[in-house]
Amino acid sequence: MAAAGLWFITPHAVHRYIERFAPRLSYEEALADLIRASHEARRVKILPTGLVLYRGPKPRRLRFFLQEAVEPPALPILVTVCGKSGDSLHPPLAGASPV
Repeated sequence: MAAAGLWFITPHAVHRYIERFAPRLSYEEALADLIRASHEARRVKILPTGLVLYRGPKPRRLRFFLQEAVEPPALPILVTVCGKSGDSLHPPLAGASPV
């Protein structure tokens, strides 16, 4: 199987994408979404942790956290996926009052 996309996408990143944004997708469908995102996302900045923040296109503006410090010919590694910085990753509990 040939590599596709601009990043090596970890199973953890695929599972977080499914959990947080696409619960109805299969693993393979979610992986295909992330491969497409690797072509559309833009590099934003290097974080103090050493990871590099990439941001996806509107309207979702997903945040992708990558490890770029890899030896060629290895691809940058997609570690995890989060929503927009103001988004909650998990919906509030039923009956809970907003903070």
